[in-house]
Amino acid sequence: MQRLTIIGHLGNDAEVKDVGQNQVINFSIAVSESYISKQTNEKVTNTTWYEVAKWGNNTAVAQHLKKGTQVLVEGKPTARAWQKEDGSLVSVLGLNAFEIRLLGGAKSEGTSAPAAQAQQPHNSFV
Repeated sequence: MQRLTIIGHLGNDAEVKDVGQNQVINFSIAVSESYISKQTNEKVTNTTWYEVAKWGNNTAVAQHLKKGTQVLVEGKPTARAWQKEDGSLVSVLGLNAFEIRLLGGAKSEGTSAPAAQAQQPHNSFV
């Protein structure tokens, strides 16, 4: 079995949807890497986006998954691609989450983490 672990910041608030007898939490995560370019001596940041889905009827974590929140997510990686009507190619990296761990803290300064995160910064939701 493949298992991928990523740490990043949420790009949007989580959404909970009912799918038959089950529920799914959907959100996106930005994982960024920075380095100094040898040619320009400037900081370069590359960001990879992941679409995350957490299936199950325990959706309590969704209320803490707000835009900018830092999380660790473990799960099975997925990838899909398709061609739009205009001919452009769209590809999406995804993750079917097994575990979501709140790491606390928001990406931008001046944005405070929800109270539950401040009290328990390493909550783990399976």
